[in-house]
Amino acid sequence: MNVMEDKIRAAFAQTAAEIPAQGVPPLRLPTGRRSGRRAAFGGRTGWHQFAPLAAAAAVAAVVAGSLAVAGAIHAPKPRAGPTGGQRGPFAGVPPFYIALEGKIHNPSVVQPQSAVIRATATGAVLGTVTPPRPYRTFELVRPAGDNHTFLLVAGQWEVTHRQRGTFVGTGPPKFFLLHIGPDGRTPRLTPLLTPHEPANAEISDAALSPDSSKLAVALRGGNGGGPGPEIQIFTLATGSERGWTWPGGGPITNNAGGNGEVLSWTADGRTLAFQQWVAGNNIDLRLLDTATPGGSLRAASRLVLQWPGDGATWHYVHGKISNVIFGFSAIITPDGARIVAATVSATKHPLSSELAFTEFSAATGKAVAVLGRWRLPGLYPGQVQDVLWTSSSGSTLIVLAHKPGVPTREPRSINAAGYGVEFGVLTPKGFTPLPGAPHPGPLSWPVW
Repeated sequence: MNVMEDKIRAAFAQTAAEIPAQGVPPLRLPTGRRSGRRAAFGGRTGWHQFAPLAAAAAVAAVVAGSLAVAGAIHAPKPRAGPTGGQRGPFAGVPPFYIALEGKIHNPSVVQPQSAVIRATATGAVLGTVTPPRPYRTFELVRPAGDNHTFLLVAGQWEVTHRQRGTFVGTGPPKFFLLHIGPDGRTPRLTPLLTPHEPANAEISDAALSPDSSKLAVALRGGNGGGPGPEIQIFTLATGSERGWTWPGGGPITNNAGGNGEVLSWTADGRTLAFQQWVAGNNIDLRLLDTATPGGSLRAASRLVLQWPGDGATWHYVHGKISNVIFGFSAIITPDGARIVAATVSATKHPLSSELAFTEFSAATGKAVAVLGRWRLPGLYPGQVQDVLWTSSSGSTLIVLAHKPGVPTREPRSINAAGYGVEFGVLTPKGFTPLPGAPHPGPLSWPVW
Protein backbone atom coordinates (compact mmCIF):
# COMPACT_ATOMS: atom_id res chain seq x y z
CA MET A 1 0.00 0.00 0.00
CA ASN A 2 1.20 3.54 -0.65
CA VAL A 3 1.28 6.59 1.59
CA MET A 4 -1.81 8.22 0.12
CA GLU A 5 -3.92 5.11 0.49
CA ASP A 6 -2.83 4.88 4.13
CA LYS A 7 -4.11 8.44 4.63
CA ILE A 8 -7.41 7.60 3.02
CA ARG A 9 -7.82 4.45 5.09
CA ALA A 10 -7.08 6.43 8.22
CA ALA A 11 -9.72 9.00 7.29
CA PHE A 12 -12.36 6.28 7.01
CA ALA A 13 -11.05 4.13 9.85
CA GLN A 14 -13.92 4.84 12.26
CA THR A 15 -16.61 3.65 9.91
CA ALA A 16 -15.04 1.94 6.94
CA ALA A 17 -16.09 -1.55 6.00
CA GLU A 18 -15.53 -3.28 2.71
CA ILE A 19 -17.72 -6.29 2.23
CA PRO A 20 -17.52 -7.26 -1.43
CA ALA A 21 -20.08 -9.73 -2.57
CA GLN A 22 -21.55 -11.81 -5.33
CA GLY A 23 -24.92 -13.12 -6.38
CA VAL A 24 -26.86 -14.55 -9.27
CA PRO A 25 -30.42 -14.35 -10.67
CA PRO A 26 -32.89 -17.18 -10.11
CA LEU A 27 -31.88 -20.38 -11.84
CA ARG A 28 -31.47 -24.09 -11.30
CA LEU A 29 -27.92 -25.26 -11.01
CA PRO A 30 -26.27 -28.60 -10.37
CA THR A 31 -25.55 -29.19 -6.71
CA GLY A 32 -22.85 -31.85 -6.89
CA ARG A 33 -19.17 -30.96 -6.68
CA ARG A 34 -17.24 -30.92 -9.90
CA SER A 35 -13.66 -31.84 -10.47
CA GLY A 36 -11.04 -29.21 -9.77
CA ARG A 37 -10.87 -26.43 -7.20
CA ARG A 38 -14.20 -24.83 -8.14
CA ALA A 39 -17.63 -26.35 -7.81
CA ALA A 40 -21.23 -25.49 -8.59
CA PHE A 41 -23.11 -23.00 -6.44
CA GLY A 42 -23.45 -23.39 -2.69
CA GLY A 43 -20.89 -23.86 0.04
CA ARG A 44 -18.39 -21.75 1.92
CA THR A 45 -17.57 -18.19 0.99
CA GLY A 46 -14.64 -16.08 2.16
CA TRP A 47 -14.67 -12.29 2.39
CA HIS A 48 -11.74 -9.92 2.26
CA GLN A 49 -11.79 -7.03 4.75
CA PHE A 50 -9.78 -3.81 4.65
CA ALA A 51 -11.21 -2.09 7.74
CA PRO A 52 -11.69 -3.14 11.37
CA LEU A 53 -15.46 -2.64 11.34
CA ALA A 54 -16.17 -5.75 9.28
CA ALA A 55 -15.67 -9.37 10.21
CA ALA A 56 -15.26 -12.42 8.00
CA ALA A 57 -18.43 -14.19 6.91
CA ALA A 58 -18.86 -17.84 7.68
CA VAL A 59 -20.37 -20.79 5.83
CA ALA A 60 -22.77 -19.73 3.06
CA ALA A 61 -25.89 -21.85 2.94
CA VAL A 62 -27.39 -22.89 -0.36
CA VAL A 63 -30.94 -21.64 -0.61
CA ALA A 64 -32.53 -21.96 -4.04
CA GLY A 65 -35.58 -19.90 -4.80
CA SER A 66 -37.13 -17.65 -7.38
CA LEU A 67 -40.24 -16.33 -5.64
CA ALA A 68 -40.44 -12.69 -4.65
CA VAL A 69 -39.87 -12.01 -0.96
CA ALA A 70 -42.91 -10.51 0.67
CA GLY A 71 -42.86 -7.89 3.38
CA ALA A 72 -39.46 -6.44 2.56
CA ILE A 73 -40.59 -3.51 0.38
CA HIS A 74 -41.58 -0.17 1.87
CA ALA A 75 -42.69 2.56 -0.51
CA PRO A 76 -43.80 6.09 0.40
CA LYS A 77 -47.08 7.51 -0.87
CA PRO A 78 -47.00 7.98 -4.65
CA ARG A 79 -45.89 11.34 -5.93
CA ALA A 80 -44.08 12.62 -8.98
CA GLY A 81 -41.69 9.92 -10.18
CA PRO A 82 -38.10 10.36 -11.36
CA THR A 83 -38.98 9.90 -15.01
CA GLY A 84 -40.93 12.21 -17.28
CA GLY A 85 -37.96 13.90 -18.91
CA GLN A 86 -34.78 14.65 -17.01
CA ARG A 87 -33.44 18.06 -17.95
CA GLY A 88 -30.31 20.11 -17.64
CA PRO A 89 -27.29 18.30 -16.13
CA PHE A 90 -29.48 15.26 -15.36
CA ALA A 91 -30.44 14.66 -19.00
CA GLY A 92 -29.24 11.23 -20.06
CA VAL A 93 -28.49 10.18 -16.48
CA PRO A 94 -30.34 7.18 -14.98
CA PRO A 95 -33.46 8.45 -13.20
CA PHE A 96 -32.86 6.67 -9.90
CA TYR A 97 -30.18 4.96 -7.83
CA ILE A 98 -29.79 2.73 -4.79
CA ALA A 99 -27.75 3.53 -1.70
CA LEU A 100 -27.34 1.55 1.50
CA GLU A 101 -28.47 3.68 4.42
CA GLY A 102 -29.13 3.27 8.13
CA LYS A 103 -32.03 4.69 10.11
CA ILE A 104 -29.71 7.25 11.65
CA HIS A 105 -28.33 9.49 8.92
CA ASN A 106 -24.82 9.56 10.30
CA PRO A 107 -22.04 7.51 8.64
CA SER A 108 -20.04 7.45 11.87
CA VAL A 109 -22.74 5.38 13.60
CA VAL A 110 -22.39 1.61 13.22
CA GLN A 111 -25.84 0.37 12.20
CA PRO A 112 -27.66 -2.06 9.90
CA GLN A 113 -28.34 -0.87 6.37
CA SER A 114 -31.42 -0.90 4.13
CA ALA A 115 -31.45 -0.36 0.36
CA VAL A 116 -32.98 3.06 -0.33
CA ILE A 117 -34.19 3.92 -3.84
CA ARG A 118 -33.82 7.63 -4.61
CA ALA A 119 -34.59 9.86 -7.60
CA THR A 120 -31.33 11.09 -9.10
CA ALA A 121 -32.52 14.61 -9.90
CA THR A 122 -34.27 15.34 -6.59
CA GLY A 123 -33.04 12.86 -3.98
CA ALA A 124 -36.64 11.93 -3.19
CA VAL A 125 -37.05 8.51 -1.61
CA LEU A 126 -39.03 6.26 -3.95
CA GLY A 127 -38.87 3.15 -1.81
CA THR A 128 -36.91 1.27 0.83
CA VAL A 129 -36.00 -2.40 0.73
CA THR A 130 -35.17 -4.04 4.04
CA PRO A 131 -33.58 -7.48 4.36
CA PRO A 132 -36.14 -10.25 4.91
CA ARG A 133 -35.78 -12.24 8.11
CA PRO A 134 -33.57 -13.65 9.46
CA TYR A 135 -31.19 -11.14 7.82
CA ARG A 136 -30.78 -7.72 9.35
CA THR A 137 -28.55 -5.73 7.01
CA PHE A 138 -27.53 -5.32 3.42
CA GLU A 139 -23.78 -5.44 3.02
CA LEU A 140 -23.36 -4.59 -0.64
CA VAL A 141 -25.28 -3.38 -3.68
CA ARG A 142 -24.10 -3.70 -7.27
CA PRO A 143 -25.83 -2.65 -10.51
CA ALA A 144 -26.30 -4.77 -13.62
CA GLY A 145 -26.03 -1.68 -15.78
CA ASP A 146 -29.62 -1.48 -17.05
CA ASN A 147 -30.78 0.79 -14.18
CA HIS A 148 -33.50 -1.70 -13.27
CA THR A 149 -31.62 -4.73 -11.97
CA PHE A 150 -29.40 -4.72 -8.88
CA LEU A 151 -27.53 -7.23 -6.78
CA LEU A 152 -28.05 -7.11 -3.00
CA VAL A 153 -26.14 -9.08 -0.39
CA ALA A 154 -27.70 -9.51 3.04
CA GLY A 155 -26.23 -10.69 6.32
CA GLN A 156 -26.78 -10.97 10.06
CA TRP A 157 -25.76 -8.26 12.50
CA GLU A 158 -23.70 -9.05 15.59
CA VAL A 159 -21.48 -6.31 16.99
CA THR A 160 -18.51 -7.12 19.24
CA HIS A 161 -15.85 -4.90 20.76
CA ARG A 162 -12.36 -6.24 21.29
CA GLN A 163 -8.74 -5.17 20.97
CA ARG A 164 -9.80 -1.52 20.78
CA GLY A 165 -11.81 -2.23 17.64
CA THR A 166 -15.42 -2.67 16.62
CA PHE A 167 -16.31 -5.75 14.61
CA VAL A 168 -19.56 -6.62 12.92
CA GLY A 169 -20.29 -10.29 12.37
CA THR A 170 -22.57 -10.72 9.36
CA GLY A 171 -22.71 -14.50 9.30
CA PRO A 172 -23.55 -16.48 6.18
CA PRO A 173 -24.24 -14.06 3.32
CA LYS A 174 -27.47 -14.29 1.35
CA PHE A 175 -27.84 -12.98 -2.19
CA PHE A 176 -30.86 -11.30 -3.74
CA LEU A 177 -31.80 -9.88 -7.10
CA LEU A 178 -33.72 -6.61 -6.96
CA HIS A 179 -35.71 -5.54 -10.00
CA ILE A 180 -37.22 -2.06 -10.06
CA GLY A 181 -39.94 -0.75 -12.35
CA PRO A 182 -39.38 2.13 -14.78
CA ASP A 183 -40.84 4.60 -12.29
CA GLY A 184 -38.33 3.63 -9.62
CA ARG A 185 -41.04 1.84 -7.69
CA THR A 186 -42.67 -1.62 -7.74
CA PRO A 187 -39.43 -3.29 -6.61
CA ARG A 188 -39.26 -7.07 -6.61
CA LEU A 189 -36.76 -8.87 -4.39
CA THR A 190 -35.81 -12.40 -5.35
CA PRO A 191 -33.61 -14.78 -3.30
CA LEU A 192 -30.64 -16.15 -5.20
CA LEU A 193 -28.24 -19.02 -5.05
CA THR A 194 -24.83 -18.56 -3.51
CA PRO A 195 -21.65 -19.28 -5.49
CA HIS A 196 -19.40 -21.88 -3.93
CA GLU A 197 -15.84 -20.86 -3.15
CA PRO A 198 -13.02 -22.55 -1.20
CA ALA A 199 -13.05 -21.99 2.53
CA ASN A 200 -10.05 -19.63 2.41
CA ALA A 201 -11.20 -17.65 -0.63
CA GLU A 202 -11.28 -13.87 -0.38
CA ILE A 203 -13.91 -12.51 -2.73
CA SER A 204 -12.85 -9.10 -3.98
CA ASP A 205 -15.90 -8.14 -6.00
CA ALA A 206 -18.69 -9.44 -8.20
CA ALA A 207 -20.51 -7.97 -11.18
CA LEU A 208 -23.57 -8.91 -13.18
CA SER A 209 -23.33 -8.49 -16.95
CA PRO A 210 -25.60 -5.76 -18.34
CA ASP A 211 -28.19 -8.31 -19.49
CA SER A 212 -27.91 -10.19 -16.16
CA SER A 213 -27.04 -13.40 -18.02
CA LYS A 214 -23.58 -13.79 -16.51
CA LEU A 215 -21.97 -13.29 -13.13
CA ALA A 216 -18.31 -12.41 -12.70
CA VAL A 217 -16.66 -13.20 -9.36
CA ALA A 218 -13.12 -12.04 -8.54
CA LEU A 219 -11.12 -13.96 -5.94
CA ARG A 220 -8.57 -11.55 -4.56
CA GLY A 221 -5.58 -13.88 -4.19
CA GLY A 222 -2.05 -12.81 -3.26
CA ASN A 223 -0.93 -11.15 -0.02
CA GLY A 224 -2.02 -14.15 2.02
CA GLY A 225 -5.29 -14.52 0.14
CA GLY A 226 -4.45 -17.76 -1.65
CA PRO A 227 -2.02 -18.92 -4.31
CA GLY A 228 -3.06 -16.24 -6.77
CA PRO A 229 -6.00 -14.25 -8.11
CA GLU A 230 -8.83 -15.81 -10.06
CA ILE A 231 -11.84 -14.62 -12.03
CA GLN A 232 -14.86 -16.86 -12.53
CA ILE A 233 -17.68 -16.30 -15.02
CA PHE A 234 -20.97 -18.10 -14.41
CA THR A 235 -23.55 -18.42 -17.19
CA LEU A 236 -26.77 -18.14 -15.26
CA ALA A 237 -29.14 -19.93 -17.63
CA THR A 238 -27.10 -23.13 -17.59
CA GLY A 239 -24.96 -22.92 -14.46
CA SER A 240 -21.79 -23.43 -16.51
CA GLU A 241 -18.59 -21.88 -15.25
CA ARG A 242 -15.22 -20.86 -16.61
CA GLY A 243 -12.28 -19.61 -14.60
CA TRP A 244 -8.99 -17.85 -15.20
CA THR A 245 -6.19 -18.04 -12.63
CA TRP A 246 -2.83 -16.31 -12.18
CA PRO A 247 -0.61 -18.38 -9.86
CA GLY A 248 1.68 -16.04 -7.96
CA GLY A 249 -0.03 -12.95 -9.35
CA GLY A 250 -0.89 -9.87 -7.30
CA PRO A 251 -4.29 -9.55 -5.62
CA ILE A 252 -7.33 -8.31 -7.51
CA THR A 253 -8.51 -5.14 -5.74
CA ASN A 254 -8.67 -1.39 -6.26
CA ASN A 255 -7.19 1.75 -4.74
CA ALA A 256 -10.35 3.48 -3.55
CA GLY A 257 -10.05 3.03 0.19
CA GLY A 258 -12.52 0.16 0.39
CA ASN A 259 -15.16 1.63 -1.93
CA GLY A 260 -15.84 1.67 -5.64
CA GLU A 261 -15.93 -1.19 -8.11
CA VAL A 262 -13.14 -3.62 -8.93
CA LEU A 263 -14.95 -5.18 -11.90
CA SER A 264 -16.88 -3.55 -14.76
CA TRP A 265 -18.44 -4.94 -17.95
CA THR A 266 -18.83 -3.62 -21.47
CA ALA A 267 -22.39 -3.48 -22.81
CA ASP A 268 -21.91 -6.50 -25.06
CA GLY A 269 -21.06 -8.69 -22.04
CA ARG A 270 -17.77 -9.86 -23.53
CA THR A 271 -15.07 -7.68 -21.95
CA LEU A 272 -14.50 -7.45 -18.19
CA ALA A 273 -12.21 -4.78 -16.77
CA PHE A 274 -10.43 -5.58 -13.50
CA GLN A 275 -7.77 -4.00 -11.29
CA GLN A 276 -4.81 -5.74 -9.73
CA TRP A 277 -2.08 -4.84 -7.23
CA VAL A 278 1.36 -5.70 -8.57
CA ALA A 279 4.95 -5.36 -7.40
CA GLY A 280 6.06 -1.91 -6.31
CA ASN A 281 2.66 -0.76 -5.07
CA ASN A 282 1.42 -0.42 -8.63
CA ILE A 283 -2.13 -1.04 -9.74
CA ASP A 284 -2.71 -2.49 -13.19
CA LEU A 285 -5.98 -2.20 -15.05
CA ARG A 286 -6.49 -5.12 -17.39
CA LEU A 287 -9.20 -6.24 -19.82
CA LEU A 288 -10.31 -9.87 -19.82
CA ASP A 289 -11.83 -11.38 -22.96
CA THR A 290 -14.49 -13.56 -21.36
CA ALA A 291 -15.14 -15.41 -24.63
CA THR A 292 -11.77 -17.16 -24.34
CA PRO A 293 -11.58 -20.61 -22.74
CA GLY A 294 -10.74 -20.68 -19.05
CA GLY A 295 -7.09 -20.97 -18.17
CA SER A 296 -4.40 -18.36 -17.65
CA LEU A 297 -5.70 -14.99 -16.46
CA ARG A 298 -2.49 -13.36 -17.56
CA ALA A 299 -2.71 -14.76 -21.08
CA ALA A 300 -6.43 -14.04 -21.50
CA SER A 301 -6.21 -10.42 -20.33
CA ARG A 302 -4.51 -7.34 -21.71
CA LEU A 303 -2.76 -4.60 -19.72
CA VAL A 304 -4.19 -1.15 -20.49
CA LEU A 305 -3.16 1.13 -17.62
CA GLN A 306 -0.80 1.08 -14.68
CA TRP A 307 -0.90 3.41 -11.70
CA PRO A 308 2.73 3.70 -10.52
CA GLY A 309 3.75 3.85 -6.86
CA ASP A 310 4.78 7.01 -5.06
CA GLY A 311 8.31 7.09 -6.42
CA ALA A 312 7.58 6.52 -10.10
CA THR A 313 7.33 9.10 -12.87
CA TRP A 314 4.65 9.08 -15.51
CA HIS A 315 3.79 11.07 -18.61
CA TYR A 316 0.57 12.77 -17.58
CA VAL A 317 -1.86 14.74 -19.72
CA HIS A 318 -0.44 17.03 -22.40
CA GLY A 319 3.02 15.49 -22.01
CA LYS A 320 3.59 16.87 -18.53
CA ILE A 321 5.85 14.62 -16.43
CA SER A 322 4.48 14.23 -12.93
CA ASN A 323 4.76 11.90 -10.02
CA VAL A 324 1.43 10.09 -10.02
CA ILE A 325 0.33 8.99 -6.57
CA PHE A 326 -2.39 6.71 -7.93
CA GLY A 327 -5.69 6.48 -9.71
CA PHE A 328 -8.75 5.48 -7.75
CA SER A 329 -11.02 2.69 -8.94
CA ALA A 330 -11.64 2.82 -12.68
CA ILE A 331 -14.48 1.59 -14.91
CA ILE A 332 -14.75 0.85 -18.61
CA THR A 333 -17.33 2.70 -20.69
CA PRO A 334 -20.19 0.52 -21.95
CA ASP A 335 -18.99 0.91 -25.56
CA GLY A 336 -15.58 -0.45 -24.51
CA ALA A 337 -13.69 2.47 -25.99
CA ARG A 338 -12.51 4.25 -22.85
CA ILE A 339 -11.36 3.71 -19.28
CA VAL A 340 -12.63 6.37 -16.89
CA ALA A 341 -10.86 7.02 -13.60
CA ALA A 342 -10.39 9.62 -10.91
CA THR A 343 -6.68 10.40 -11.07
CA VAL A 344 -4.15 12.17 -8.91
CA SER A 345 -0.91 13.66 -10.21
CA ALA A 346 1.73 15.43 -8.16
CA THR A 347 5.16 16.97 -8.36
CA LYS A 348 7.52 17.10 -5.40
CA HIS A 349 9.75 20.03 -6.40
CA PRO A 350 7.81 22.26 -6.03
CA LEU A 351 5.06 20.38 -4.25
CA SER A 352 1.86 20.57 -6.23
CA SER A 353 -0.89 18.12 -7.10
CA GLU A 354 -3.96 17.89 -9.29
CA LEU A 355 -7.20 15.95 -9.04
CA ALA A 356 -8.99 15.12 -12.27
CA PHE A 357 -11.34 12.72 -13.98
CA THR A 358 -9.29 11.32 -16.80
CA GLU A 359 -10.44 9.19 -19.70
CA PHE A 360 -8.02 6.84 -21.41
CA SER A 361 -8.23 4.95 -24.65
CA ALA A 362 -8.95 1.29 -23.97
CA ALA A 363 -6.96 0.45 -27.09
CA THR A 364 -3.77 2.42 -26.37
CA GLY A 365 -3.95 3.45 -22.70
CA LYS A 366 -3.29 7.09 -23.63
CA ALA A 367 -5.24 9.93 -22.02
CA VAL A 368 -7.85 11.27 -24.43
CA ALA A 369 -9.95 13.60 -22.26
CA VAL A 370 -9.87 15.31 -18.87
CA LEU A 371 -12.86 16.58 -16.89
CA GLY A 372 -13.08 18.44 -13.60
CA ARG A 373 -9.43 19.34 -13.08
CA TRP A 374 -8.65 20.80 -9.66
CA ARG A 375 -5.15 21.99 -8.80
CA LEU A 376 -3.79 21.95 -5.24
CA PRO A 377 -0.63 24.11 -5.16
CA GLY A 378 1.66 23.17 -2.29
CA LEU A 379 -0.56 20.31 -1.15
CA TYR A 380 -1.30 16.62 -1.60
CA PRO A 381 -4.94 15.53 -1.93
CA GLY A 382 -6.61 14.66 1.37
CA GLN A 383 -9.70 12.78 0.19
CA VAL A 384 -10.78 10.23 -2.36
CA GLN A 385 -12.53 10.98 -5.61
CA ASP A 386 -14.16 8.31 -7.75
CA VAL A 387 -16.25 7.48 -10.81
CA LEU A 388 -19.56 5.76 -10.09
CA TRP A 389 -21.27 5.77 -13.50
CA THR A 390 -20.42 6.67 -17.07
CA SER A 391 -22.49 7.17 -20.18
CA SER A 392 -21.70 4.91 -23.10
CA SER A 393 -19.19 7.36 -24.57
CA GLY A 394 -17.87 8.81 -21.30
CA SER A 395 -19.23 12.29 -22.05
CA THR A 396 -21.34 12.30 -18.87
CA LEU A 397 -20.17 10.94 -15.53
CA ILE A 398 -21.58 10.50 -12.06
CA VAL A 399 -18.72 10.99 -9.64
CA LEU A 400 -17.62 11.55 -6.09
CA ALA A 401 -15.76 14.87 -6.25
CA HIS A 402 -14.45 17.66 -4.08
CA LYS A 403 -16.78 20.43 -2.97
CA PRO A 404 -16.16 23.79 -4.65
CA GLY A 405 -13.98 26.35 -2.95
CA VAL A 406 -10.39 27.00 -2.05
CA PRO A 407 -8.78 24.00 -0.32
CA THR A 408 -7.38 24.42 3.18
CA ARG A 409 -4.64 22.50 4.93
CA GLU A 410 -5.79 19.22 6.41
CA PRO A 411 -5.53 19.61 10.21
CA ARG A 412 -3.60 16.37 10.70
CA SER A 413 -1.02 16.99 7.98
CA ILE A 414 0.93 20.05 6.89
CA ASN A 415 1.11 18.71 3.33
CA ALA A 416 -2.44 17.46 2.71
CA ALA A 417 -5.42 19.47 1.50
CA GLY A 418 -8.62 19.58 3.51
CA TYR A 419 -11.96 19.61 1.69
CA GLY A 420 -15.28 17.85 1.62
CA VAL A 421 -16.52 15.54 -1.11
CA GLU A 422 -19.97 15.00 -2.61
CA PHE A 423 -21.73 13.02 -5.31
CA GLY A 424 -22.72 14.73 -8.52
CA VAL A 425 -23.02 14.76 -12.30
CA LEU A 426 -19.95 15.84 -14.28
CA THR A 427 -20.12 16.97 -17.89
CA PRO A 428 -17.83 19.18 -20.00
CA LYS A 429 -20.01 22.09 -18.81
CA GLY A 430 -19.27 21.49 -15.13
CA PHE A 431 -20.23 19.67 -11.95
CA THR A 432 -23.75 19.54 -10.45
CA PRO A 433 -24.23 18.04 -6.96
CA LEU A 434 -26.93 15.39 -6.48
CA PRO A 435 -29.72 16.81 -4.31
CA GLY A 436 -30.45 14.70 -1.26
CA ALA A 437 -27.62 12.23 -1.89
CA PRO A 438 -26.30 10.36 1.16
CA HIS A 439 -23.21 11.63 2.88
CA PRO A 440 -20.12 9.89 1.47
CA GLY A 441 -19.16 7.08 3.78
CA PRO A 442 -18.53 3.34 3.89
CA LEU A 443 -21.26 1.18 2.37
CA SER A 444 -23.28 4.26 1.35
CA TRP A 445 -21.95 5.00 -2.13
CA PRO A 446 -24.87 5.06 -4.59
CA VAL A 447 -25.01 2.74 -7.58
CA TRP A 448 -26.83 3.23 -10.89
